[in-house]
Amino acid sequence: MKVFKDNTLVVLDIETTGISPHNSEIIEIYMIKFRENKIIDEYYSKFKPDGELPLFISKLTGIYEWHLKNSPKIESEIKKINDFLRNTIVIGHNLNFDLSFLNSALKEKKIEKLQNERLDTLKLSRALLRGKIKNHKLQTLSYFYKTHNKNEHNAKADVLTTYEVLQNLLKEKSIAGIDTVKDLNDYIMGIDKKLKDKYKIKEIPSNPGVYLFLKDEKIQYVGKSKNLKNRLSSHLSFSRSFKSNKIVNASNKLLYEQLDNEITALIVEQRIINQYNPKFNRRGKFSKNIYWIKLKNNKTNLEISKIKDTPNTLFKIGPFLSYSKANNFKIMLNDLLNLIDCKKNNSRKEKCDISILKDTPCSCVESFNINLYIGRLNEQIELFFNELTNYIKKIKDEVRVYSDNLEFENAQKFINYYSLLDEFDYLRKMENLISNKDSQILKILNDLNINIENKNIKIESKSFSNLVVKQNDEVVYYNELHLILRFIRNQEPNTIGI
Repeated sequence: MKVFKDNTLVVLDIETTGISPHNSEIIEIYMIKFRENKIIDEYYSKFKPDGELPLFISKLTGIYEWHLKNSPKIESEIKKINDFLRNTIVIGHNLNFDLSFLNSALKEKKIEKLQNERLDTLKLSRALLRGKIKNHKLQTLSYFYKTHNKNEHNAKADVLTTYEVLQNLLKEKSIAGIDTVKDLNDYIMGIDKKLKDKYKIKEIPSNPGVYLFLKDEKIQYVGKSKNLKNRLSSHLSFSRSFKSNKIVNASNKLLYEQLDNEITALIVEQRIINQYNPKFNRRGKFSKNIYWIKLKNNKTNLEISKIKDTPNTLFKIGPFLSYSKANNFKIMLNDLLNLIDCKKNNSRKEKCDISILKDTPCSCVESFNINLYIGRLNEQIELFFNELTNYIKKIKDEVRVYSDNLEFENAQKFINYYSLLDEFDYLRKMENLISNKDSQILKILNDLNINIENKNIKIESKSFSNLVVKQNDEVVYYNELHLILRFIRNQEPNTIGI
């Protein structure tokens, strides 16, 4: 393989508990180091996750919780993994997935993310075999090339299969004249000449912005990027994804516009999606309603309502951008605060079955006093939300205890509770800072060219952003506000001390 002459390669594969490095963990990694087509070293380990190992992952990978009981934590091995990869070219199938998890683990230990030269066999396959195979899964490529090793969804078998597939891909005639990995990646990510001619592309800027694929004047797809050149190149490259291929084949016109920053582009993208409902956009649509969780002075149970204020409301929590989010939050509060879960009828002398089963107060007994219960519950809820930061810390501690005791179902439940409360607490505090015109948050918004006044979000006027979404103003406001605040948290998590 002349493109790797005088270089050391590492072919790797990882297995994880899910698809996102933000809420999933590495449970297995296998790496083989090659030089001049010979194995010179290898690394293999399973890892014990902090959270629960989903059953479907176990069935897919063959890795069950008892396999990981005595395995190390990823943080104890990440430096060794980083050292193993040093001064090598990294190879993998859908490599961005693997590297996102490794970089997340490196970040946790304050180690610089991987800067290795790399080659993705998935992208290489898309560039070389488009139209020759039905898809570009490792299993399909293994069958196409009749490899000795087979894709078995375990790390070692996948690494060996990936290396065989790589050897076959590099024999394809269309890349016979390429001598370096850099040139090979340039070819893979290069714009397909047919598409370049079709869309009359000359120079794409490397700035933030939005782009539209159209069929005549009808929008087929709208996207945003902090780097238009990179994003559009991926749509139009030889290695474009299946979805990108459908979009470019269904369109005959491409428009793009530079904007001030990524969050402005994100807002404009969502406004276009919600006004024009493009055919190939599946995400980014605003919720039709916002919801509130309420405690009323005549009800024993918390209720979910679209109406923000009613005369008999003692306490309201929200807003939530979907009914399911509000319901998940309500279920959590019922559990954490041990709230009544039965129907009030005052016809029993003893607690009903559901109250006994869930160990909650019972509103069915004759002696039940709704006014006394509601008064105490109102105080309990107010105390809970006034001390929410402390409760969040306690829940995080509960996760550790359950994980250490291998009670993974309870650990996962409290991980979910932590996520719900942590985001709610952050959004609530940030909204209060905006309402009170806090100088720190106003500076951040000003730097992003965003102005928020009277529940109206304004961004610098551009041709694509002069859009009015035909929907309830409050619904639009909260959708866009939460979008902005999540972006700020991801980009500048330590900017404001909350």
